[in-house]
Amino acid sequence: MLGIDWKKVFAQSFPERGATQQELRDLVSTISMPLSETEIQAITASQRNPFPVTHPLHTAYKPFDPRQWRLPWRSLPLSYLDFLEWSNGGEFVQGARQFGFFSTAELRNFLLDYSVPRYMPGALPIAFDGGGCFYLFDMRNNPVDGEYPVLFAAAGNLDYSDAVPVAESFLEACTGTTDPSDN
Repeated sequence: MLGIDWKKVFAQSFPERGATQQELRDLVSTISMPLSETEIQAITASQRNPFPVTHPLHTAYKPFDPRQWRLPWRSLPLSYLDFLEWSNGGEFVQGARQFGFFSTAELRNFLLDYSVPRYMPGALPIAFDGGGCFYLFDMRNNPVDGEYPVLFAAAGNLDYSDAVPVAESFLEACTGTTDPSDN
């Protein structure tokens, strides 16, 4: 443990049971694993041509290949792992900032179900804000003091150019009080 008293970090907290050491090890070992054939098939099967047959772009539509995705490959911040050990998911409020943190078992699903590696390679979604936006670690660059910047992006508009910087670290993101959607 890092000695962070997570109960005191948030104005309101609704923690879940903390992750076990095994759940944390499983997360660390699986989050960056290459896509399995089952995952590739599920992602491929979920794709639909957005253009009606009568639209001129219908024949030009080409589904994307998830085999090309670049998953987050860097180590997770110790502060984040410490948080998960205290609360494996849960709902939290700090000022106007709301967090619905994903559990260790949900993280990879959110990463893949929202095609985050396609739109924001190297990003890892860690929470929703309650309004359809993700909090994400920007793991494209080496960590600074073991931490990554935290970004805020709409789940339906995942793009680094549209993402709002929230904080330079996980703890800073948790202690901030402004709603990132106001930026």
